[in-house]
Amino acid sequence: GTGGTIAGISRFLKPLIPDLKVILVDPPGSGLYHKVKHNVMYSPYEAEGTRTRHQVDTIIEGVGLNRMTENFNMSTGMIDDAIRVTDEEAVAMARYLAKEEGLFIGSSSAINCVGCVRVAKKLGPGHCIVTILCDSGQRHLTKFW
Repeated sequence: GTGGTIAGISRFLKPLIPDLKVILVDPPGSGLYHKVKHNVMYSPYEAEGTRTRHQVDTIIEGVGLNRMTENFNMSTGMIDDAIRVTDEEAVAMARYLAKEEGLFIGSSSAINCVGCVRVAKKLGPGHCIVTILCDSGQRHLTKFW
């Protein structure tokens, strides 16, 4: 939830693999998405004083911050793109992977997998896509199942 995983991995791997692309996957409303895409934390339609207290209304845990952390700040210039994924897409992916692959993943892992599928479809065959499955479905029994 602090950006530590993406910052640490990108800072370690980018110097070793120069053509590596690091892509942030976050829910709608995430300030980090806007930071990566537009170098500002808020979208153009959000003015000071108009944001709700809980802008990121998501069941996906550990993502969707609307503040910069020191961990995430360390990844400045290392993240190449950002993708938005909805709760519905994440839930569908978690259920698909449980049924078809026997993987009982949590919401953060599910959102990452949705992002991987989108990138794979965009790039086509012959590319390597890697993600981190950072949580189990055990923590999400009441939300996902």
